[in-house]
Amino acid sequence: MRMTTIYIDESGYTGDDLYNHDQPFLTIASSLIDDEEAAAILRRCFPRYQGAEFKFGNIWKRDTHRNGLRALSGEIPAVADRLFLYIIDKRFSLIVKMFDYLLEPTFTAGGYDYYGNGYARRYMNTIHRDLRRFGGETLYDETASRWDAFARAPKRDTMDALRTHLTQTANGTKHPISTIFAMLAEGARTFEISNPDLETFEDSSEIQLTAVLSTVVHWRQQRPEDFNVVHDESSNFLRQRDVWETILRDDCEPGPVIMGDGTSVEFPLRVRSTTAVRSHDSAAVQLCDVIAGLGAKAALSFDERDKDPFVMELIQLGAGELTHNGVRPHQDYADEPMPRRTGPDMLDHMVSLLEPLHRHRGN
Repeated sequence: MRMTTIYIDESGYTGDDLYNHDQPFLTIASSLIDDEEAAAILRRCFPRYQGAEFKFGNIWKRDTHRNGLRALSGEIPAVADRLFLYIIDKRFSLIVKMFDYLLEPTFTAGGYDYYGNGYARRYMNTIHRDLRRFGGETLYDETASRWDAFARAPKRDTMDALRTHLTQTANGTKHPISTIFAMLAEGARTFEISNPDLETFEDSSEIQLTAVLSTVVHWRQQRPEDFNVVHDESSNFLRQRDVWETILRDDCEPGPVIMGDGTSVEFPLRVRSTTAVRSHDSAAVQLCDVIAGLGAKAALSFDERDKDPFVMELIQLGAGELTHNGVRPHQDYADEPMPRRTGPDMLDHMVSLLEPLHRHRGN
């Protein structure tokens, strides 16, 4: 079978520091454009660039390259079917993770399929809307901060601080905020009972590997051929190589798996190799660096009340044609009841995929 190479680079990685106001987004850019074509695009758009390799940070800070960004944006529509952005709003992801850990087990125990048909995504859009509308930016920000503090240092005092915040908010507000936070406070109490050794609660702030995996899922949904993955060697998403290789193994149970957004993808994902390269040696990876940086600026502009006029111009010129997905709030709300469980859900499938790894670690 014909092979296709997926080139990947990122912008905004801050490790487990998801409550980071300087870099609020993690952006993974991927491309099916090879080194030769990528080099031609970059040279054509940035003929005056003098650096050893094309870096978005260098391009963005020099006004002389603004026309180059305009030119690149104008070329994007012609190659948009070979580019993809996965964007994670880090603060929003903290709120999402808090609900995953504190409330999803209760929903599941009650016979509901929280992830079914993309319900969790719509539910969290609704939570985001209500938190911002009825609770305000300060409450939203503090709640994300409290969960971040616990996730990065899971111990009794950070859990107590989180639970106190949830309880006080529940008692001091009106519906819908009081209802949301009462559920979370009860979820925190149940979480403590189920996890008596809090310090073993690890890696809950991981988003990088998840974003790269979601990128591969996107391309598998679009393309029939096997893949090679090439990424910048400076990326450390393979610090969890055992997880990556377990999910990508060929002997997993074949068939469709429903993802968190409600779409399905066929497993195995058929990634034949994962190779780290020096970005200096790969114009394809450099193009991903530039696209990732551009995606981060676009996401920031949409998130802020004062939109950057230059970024909005780039979007109008063609950058807006980029296909994108990720963990960000949207205006697609949960207007229907949560579906009932009728079989294994998305989480069950992921547990099954990772079962060989858990078995190995247990030995």
